Amino acid sequence: MTQETIRFSESIVDEVEDLVEDGEFEHKSEFYRFATEVLLNALDEEYDPEMVKYDRLLESVTNQTEGPGLDPGVQRDDDAGSTFYRSATTIRRHARRGELEAAEDHIDAHYPPERGEYLLLEDLLDYYADG
Repeated sequence: MTQETIRFSESIVDEVEDLVEDGEFEHKSEFYRFATEVLLNALDEEYDPEMVKYDRLLESVTNQTEGPGLDPGVQRDDDAGSTFYRSATTIRRHARRGELEAAEDHIDAHYPPERGEYLLLEDLLDYYADG
């Protein structure tokens, strides 16, 4: 692993330290790695997060419905589309890793076949599986 040196404002470091103290992250480095993975994944559709606990941390963060610093325009779990968005992200990740059975299991576990979301996720899986 390559070591990089970056500088953050004291207020950012204080917030990260609070998250570590609250048990959201094991240490500050884990937060910084996770934040970087999230941003890279959002900016580059070809990027595949490498962090071991990425999925668990992402689920933990997306399950928070309110909190300081959360943009009010960001969809949360109480919004209808957030579950589908997380599912689409999960399907994409599994498909890109060649884990087609895991992707199919996720779809089957979360959506009945007659729902439109089921069909859209199946199409998404087909798109990534063929590509």
